[in-house]
Amino acid sequence: MEDVDSDPAAGQALRARLTDLNDGLIASAGMVEGVAQAHASPGVVLVAGIGALLVGVVAVAGIRYTEASDERDAHAALVEAERRRISADPEAELAELATIYESKGLEPALARQVAEQLSARDALTAQLDAEYRIDELGDATPPERAAWRTAAAFVGGALLPLLVASLAPSSVRVLLTAVVVVAALVTSAVLAARSGQVPVARAVVRTVGIGVLTMLVTIGAGSLLDLSSAEVEL
Repeated sequence: MEDVDSDPAAGQALRARLTDLNDGLIASAGMVEGVAQAHASPGVVLVAGIGALLVGVVAVAGIRYTEASDERDAHAALVEAERRRISADPEAELAELATIYESKGLEPALARQVAEQLSARDALTAQLDAEYRIDELGDATPPERAAWRTAAAFVGGALLPLLVASLAPSSVRVLLTAVVVVAALVTSAVLAARSGQVPVARAVVRTVGIGVLTMLVTIGAGSLLDLSSAEVEL
C-alpha cells in the first residue's frame, strides 16, 4: 500500500478497479442467490449466473467505453480551444497566465517572469496545466483500455458468487454464497477506502449494505418461485 499512498493517481485507479469488481460481485450474487432460493439445480444456477455475467460485463464495459470516449473528446476540444486562443492573442493569454500565478501568492513581477519562462518553453502546456491541471497529451485513458479494465474487474468479481453458488451443497448454497460475498465486499471496500484515502468504516457500510440489500431483494423474489423442475443440458 506504500506505493498507492505515495501516488494519489495510482490509488484512485485501484479504487476504480475495486469498484468495478464490487459491481460484478453484487450483480452476480443478486442473480445466483435469487435462482438458488427458487430451488434451482446447480446447472440452472450456473447458466443463470453466466447469463448475468455476460450481460453485465457488456453493459459496464460499454458504459465505460462511452464515458472514456466522451472524456477524450472533451479533452481534445478543450486543448484545441486553448490553442486557438493562444494563436489569436498570445499576449492576453500570457497576462492571464501571470494572473493565475499571482493569485497563488507570487509577486506580480515574479508571476510575470514565471509565465514568460513557461510560455517560452511551451505556451499551450503552460496554459493547460495552470488553468485545467492537464497537459496536451492529457490524462484521458484510451476508451478501449478503460473498457477492458472495467470488464476484467467486473468478471473477476462476478465469478466468485457464481462458482460458490454452483458448487456448494444445495442445503447451504444461499447462506454460503451470501457469507462469501459479504466477506469479499468487506475486503474490497477496505482496500478501496485505503487506496482512495477515505473513511474505511463508511465505505464498508455503504458497499456491504448495497450488496446485502441486493441479495435480500433477489432472495425474496426467488422465494416466490419454484424452479426445482427446471433443467439444463451442460
